[in-house]
Amino acid sequence: MPRYANRFWLAALVVAWAVDFLFFSQTPGVSLLIWMLLVLAAGLFLARSEGVRLSPLTWVLVGLLVLLSAIPFLRAEPFSAGMGTLLSIGGLMLLAATFRTGNWLYNRTWDTIGELLGVMIAALFRPFDLFKAQPARVEDGALDAAGKRSFWRGAAPVLRGVLLAIPVVAVLAALLSSADLVFADRLKSLLSIFDIEKLPQYIFRLVYISILTYLFAGVYLHALLPGKAAARPDSSQPVVNPFLGWTETAIVLGAVVLLFAFFVVLQFQYLFGGQVNITAAGYTYSEYARRGFSELVAVAVLSLLLTLTLGSVARRETASQRATFTVMTVALLVLVLVILGSALQRLLLYEQAYGFTRLRTYTLIFIPWLALLLLAALGLELGHRGGRFGLALLIAIAGFGLTVGAFNVDGFIARQNIERGLRGEEFDRAYLGELSTDAVPVMMRYFQQPGLDPVIRDGLGAELACQAQVVLNTSQQSWKSFTVSRATAQQVLAGRDWKDYPVALRDGTYYVTVGKKQDPCSGYSGMD
Repeated sequence: MPRYANRFWLAALVVAWAVDFLFFSQTPGVSLLIWMLLVLAAGLFLARSEGVRLSPLTWVLVGLLVLLSAIPFLRAEPFSAGMGTLLSIGGLMLLAATFRTGNWLYNRTWDTIGELLGVMIAALFRPFDLFKAQPARVEDGALDAAGKRSFWRGAAPVLRGVLLAIPVVAVLAALLSSADLVFADRLKSLLSIFDIEKLPQYIFRLVYISILTYLFAGVYLHALLPGKAAARPDSSQPVVNPFLGWTETAIVLGAVVLLFAFFVVLQFQYLFGGQVNITAAGYTYSEYARRGFSELVAVAVLSLLLTLTLGSVARRETASQRATFTVMTVALLVLVLVILGSALQRLLLYEQAYGFTRLRTYTLIFIPWLALLLLAALGLELGHRGGRFGLALLIAIAGFGLTVGAFNVDGFIARQNIERGLRGEEFDRAYLGELSTDAVPVMMRYFQQPGLDPVIRDGLGAELACQAQVVLNTSQQSWKSFTVSRATAQQVLAGRDWKDYPVALRDGTYYVTVGKKQDPCSGYSGMD
């Protein structure tokens, strides 16, 4: 039982209210970082109050959470901000599950999944323990009932005073409003936040703040005072007792290895062999390259899941069976790495032929991290330490999220597509209109280059003028939605004359004029 149950409720209420204050009807920005710092500060305060000592490994996870929650503060590109948000929430749940133990470093994959489910269950049921919690005890072991009575004895007069003051202040405020019109206007503005027409909204927000308070109280209690002490997982022990026979396992692995080997031979003959072999088979190089890179990435992911599943459920009762399983698993993973290389090769060729989009860039970042994860799985299998794959998976997921946030996806896309245009290939100006303010500094650097091709210059000027219209002339966002990306774009675009690319609003859509042609200030979506 907690020593100070009321502090848990207070911390949970502050964190829940912060969700409403920072995120209700707001685009995430610096708000996520502020909220994360508040959540962590409240948890450390409760730990100090309860005399709980956290594991040194917990500080590593705390630092990672701060970095992840800073991504929406830095980037406006939706996927980067979304990854930072999702991984921050998932990381908080993992922190709550391993706050005292630091077991996240030693967990097997299923241990982590089980602990995350445990946090969800604790959020629903552990708050009942706070209702049953006793007051804090004094040094001699007796209940400090006198202290509790003293608290309520001091709080009761305050509550009665507030109730008595409300009607008195209301009458006097009405008289002062009649006497002074300026005072009346200011008072009316102050009271406008209590607009009776917004009563349903207030009720809705009050309800979900109450629900979140209940859930956060359970999570904090589970993190600091878990129902039972969690032992450090033994990665050498299987999560489940193996039940799949060796014959079935060998057939499945052998069949997949043969299939992949046949596919890899074709890749070396055609894709890796060059354009001549592909055209001899009746395909153009672009036709062959544009197909299948997403499917091949899916094959790599499914193959990794297959090896992990078989490693957990397959019986290997003799030394020869264990050695054969290792050989086939290593062969499978090596072939999957080659297939992943084929996917990367296709993707690069496709981007060279058709340009860069967000989805293609996400895949370009994902493939190296998946390759590292496959290499980790291969090394762990050779070292007979497959139970440590859970840590490798956590590192890969966090690494991918941080890489996407640090990479500046939209800036990269803008730079690559502009460079394609400078090489004489098709310049896809319309897609630049889909990019966020992350791309503005890159586009401005090229726009300012002397001797730039007029077509590319006009395309960049049009998109920058559209960005300037949105960033500089639309109503300012709340400070809660502040991002470094938008602030940088404002600084880059401010004070410049865009009269050569006038922007006008028509039928709810902004149009930019380039020469005698008008185009909408937006690109197109649905690109793969």
